[in-house]
Amino acid sequence: MVLRMLRDVPASGWILVVFSALRAGLLAATAVTIARGIDLVTSGGAAGGAWVTALILLAAAGLAAGVETWIPALAQPAEERRWRSRTARRSLDDSIDSEEAAGERIARSSEEVERYAHYRASFLGPLAAGAIVPLVVLIVIAACVSWGASLILAVGTALAPVLVAAFLSRVRSSSGRYRAVSGRLTASFLETMRVRHTMRMLGGEAVRRASLARQARALRDEVMALLRRNQLVILITDAVFGILALAAAAVIAVWGVSGGWLTPGLGVALVLLSALLREPVDRLGRSFYVGLAGRAAGERVLAALREGGPAGADPVDARVRGGADAAPSAPRAALELRGTTIARGGATPVRGIDLDIPAGSLNAIIGTSGAGKSSLALALSGLVPATGILLDGAPAAAERLRAAVAYVPQRAVLFPGTVRENLALARRDATDEEMRRALERAGLAPDQELPSGLETVVGEHAAGVSGGQAQRISIARALLTRRPILVADEATAHLDPASSARVLSALRAATAEHTVVMITHRLDEAALADRVVRLEKGRVASQGAPAEVLTTEEAR
Repeated sequence: MVLRMLRDVPASGWILVVFSALRAGLLAATAVTIARGIDLVTSGGAAGGAWVTALILLAAAGLAAGVETWIPALAQPAEERRWRSRTARRSLDDSIDSEEAAGERIARSSEEVERYAHYRASFLGPLAAGAIVPLVVLIVIAACVSWGASLILAVGTALAPVLVAAFLSRVRSSSGRYRAVSGRLTASFLETMRVRHTMRMLGGEAVRRASLARQARALRDEVMALLRRNQLVILITDAVFGILALAAAAVIAVWGVSGGWLTPGLGVALVLLSALLREPVDRLGRSFYVGLAGRAAGERVLAALREGGPAGADPVDARVRGGADAAPSAPRAALELRGTTIARGGATPVRGIDLDIPAGSLNAIIGTSGAGKSSLALALSGLVPATGILLDGAPAAAERLRAAVAYVPQRAVLFPGTVRENLALARRDATDEEMRRALERAGLAPDQELPSGLETVVGEHAAGVSGGQAQRISIARALLTRRPILVADEATAHLDPASSARVLSALRAATAEHTVVMITHRLDEAALADRVVRLEKGRVASQGAPAEVLTTEEAR
């Protein structure tokens, strides 16, 4: 475990160790200089130079201590950004059918990342420094005071971590209960926000309010219990080790001075230096709860990241390589399904289908409700696990599909902000001209149809634009990703005929640079495609040109 903790120490932690060792050396030199000054005074000599040197050394130690305080404060925000980015991208890489509760995801990306960042920035480095400082002090005592006294104090110092560890084991279960209660409250609050309108209609506000209040009281009780145990550990470790270390140094100093093998100054120096030996306990006493909570949170964060890819892979790098900013190697791509099976939530909506989707074509997937159309769209987009999908003739895992496929859902997802900000989610470096061109390719003239052009404000649930405009903005965002394949799942399901016609026209125009797959329940729309695939009970019932798959009556 010690080796693992040392491996986890960030670069900022090792810089802090250097400054801690420097501070300890300067303070030890200050104590030795003071000892020399005391001995000069007692022998009738002039000690002015010793006092000046001691002040200079003390000022330098103060500067080193200031840098020590400054390093964790700067490192923690950087650690939080790094790990929050990794966990967020890991969540985005998950299958949309993940059974992990949303409350747990939120807790991991917020509270647990914050604790882990605090642990790395403010605990691991100071902990390593706390082990180095006594070593520096003991070396100075052995070299300048007495090697025997150094040996005796070293034994006592080595016992301190054992004492602290014994008390930490007593509070670990309390910390675990706190995390469990906190996670349940987070999940309950998230669920409440999701169903608040339904709850209000059913008159369930009072029941849910009482439930949240009860869970909040339980969390408060766990917090107070944790704080009581923390304070107990601090009190006992500080009192026991602090008193014992000081008493041992004082006894040795008195013994040495009375025996003549220590000067009065060195006796005082020994007592002063013994205060620095308390540093490991002082640091642990102030922040051991950070270590407990942070290490446990880190284990959960790292476990979640390891589940996202092969050992040693960095989910951040993988996502960036296949993310929205990555341009494909070719403007269009072909998809092949060979014995493709899709499993979701214990069911198998699609079983062993074979299907060809040529590059640069408009393909319509039709079928009755429950035939597996939406599951197939999600699988082609790399959003749910599937087997047997080939991209340009090569097997394509979910990560590769997400890098090559832009997905347009049935209901356009726009975030509060401007149209420009929503389009920038696809590609941060896209220019205004590229955004306007994408909107025009999607059948939306931004300067004529949007009141403020790219600066048009979109509210919650796409308020501020019509349903057809929201869907075309969604398609424009997909086009901006530069991905060679576009999958639209029932993109016209909630639109009026005029808006539907414009969205269909946009999908047809997109085939000039993309391979397009559209899921539709409207057979007149399917008749406009290059190829039609009919699904029945998770299998391909027929596929080919519209005239081959659709009957004359259906095509009408």
